[in-house]
Amino acid sequence: MSNIQIVELDPADGDLVSGAFEVLRAAHAADAPEAPAPHWGKFTLGLVHPDPAEHEATFIAVRDGQVVGIAEAGYPARENLHFGWASIHTHPEHRRQGVASALLEHFIADAKGRGRTTLTLDTRLTWEDGIERSKAGQLFAEKHGFEQALTWINRRCAVDALDADAEQALLEKSQAAAGDAYEIISWIGRTPEHLVDTMARIDSTILEEVPLGDLELGPETIDAELKNARADRNEAMGVNAIQTIAVDRATGEAVANTAVFAYNDPEYSDAFQGITIVNPAHRGHRLGTLLKILNLRLVRENYPQVRTIWTDNADVNAPMIGINVVLGYEILDGGAEFQRKLDA
Repeated sequence: MSNIQIVELDPADGDLVSGAFEVLRAAHAADAPEAPAPHWGKFTLGLVHPDPAEHEATFIAVRDGQVVGIAEAGYPARENLHFGWASIHTHPEHRRQGVASALLEHFIADAKGRGRTTLTLDTRLTWEDGIERSKAGQLFAEKHGFEQALTWINRRCAVDALDADAEQALLEKSQAAAGDAYEIISWIGRTPEHLVDTMARIDSTILEEVPLGDLELGPETIDAELKNARADRNEAMGVNAIQTIAVDRATGEAVANTAVFAYNDPEYSDAFQGITIVNPAHRGHRLGTLLKILNLRLVRENYPQVRTIWTDNADVNAPMIGINVVLGYEILDGGAEFQRKLDA
């Protein structure tokens, strides 16, 4: 328990950065080896290029010069200024020695210093007949006064999960349901300049539209400046958005959107499904399915190394889960955000 030092990770300290990544790598191998492995480039470049809408901090636990634990923390910088989140990992060889508790204590003190009053921790859970996960993360959160606030299901899908005929039939059915009312536009990388404003408007509806369980988060306003700053960050980290949207021909507004994120790394075979959102006034036209299939084809054409796409959905998000099951997504496990309100 003794002689643990908690320090904020300096991105310029190569040894500590390597040590911190080794904790993430070892924790992944011990806790969820079937899930996507942490990516060295994204981790190291993400430290240098933080999210433009958040104050980010990475705390490490050091014992005898060795990194034994890490807490990645973030605090929204524009809205939800009451809120803070952290993800804590301890090296498997140093567990049950107070490392995670020391990191959590430091995170809570840091959050209080920033005036934050609601905090979350995340952990993996067993879900239905998915892979059995340790309850250690859940028990740790509950022991420290955090209550389960949002549950999600982690799913994976092979890029060729559907046979070609079934995929084509599903695509044609979706195209027929959408009709001629929408222009479908796809791109890779930055949002084209003439679409930035309409994409910022649809992005601003995300926190209103996705289920948040008992998390106390209000809507966030995304503007063109933030959209472009996030695109700069993705480029700096070697992360590419593969994106397909539906534009309402009558108004010129984007009314449905899906994106998959892949790395500039020929060795990395995982990609990540981002939020798929359809404006409530335009639901019932199979736009979600249509955009996801077209976007999947873009992934296959442009990222042959990608074999698996990963997604998570709130357990109560039945419409999106329904689409994902049809597309071939299978359950891996679950996860949850545990929330605690600090005493004023």
